[in-house]
Amino acid sequence: MSGANASGYLESRTMKTEIPSVKMVAIADDEAGQRIDNFLRTQLKGVPKSMIYRILRKGEVRVNKKRVKPEYKLEAGDEVRIPPVRVSEKEEEAVSPHLQKVAALADVILYEDDHILVLN
Repeated sequence: MSGANASGYLESRTMKTEIPSVKMVAIADDEAGQRIDNFLRTQLKGVPKSMIYRILRKGEVRVNKKRVKPEYKLEAGDEVRIPPVRVSEKEEEAVSPHLQKVAALADVILYEDDHILVLN
């Protein structure tokens, strides 16, 4: 369940992380010949492939101030504009259904000894 923070607003189980600003990257000789989609996957670790393709499709990623398709091959000296990207991160791992049932069962135990178990 989500809790309230100090300001009284509810916090969700997922946390948004944002790369703060537009990033300009100059392509070196060793990165030349690589496809832009694969290059972005190395630059934006943790970002789903679908989001990388979405920002390419929307034209948010630019190479030499021009829109490019995912199959564009980078050349030495290209300047790549990488926009700020928001991704959701799980704050905590989900509890397994088995452990949830055990916890619920523990809440209804009224009395327990070696010979008897009383449930509510």
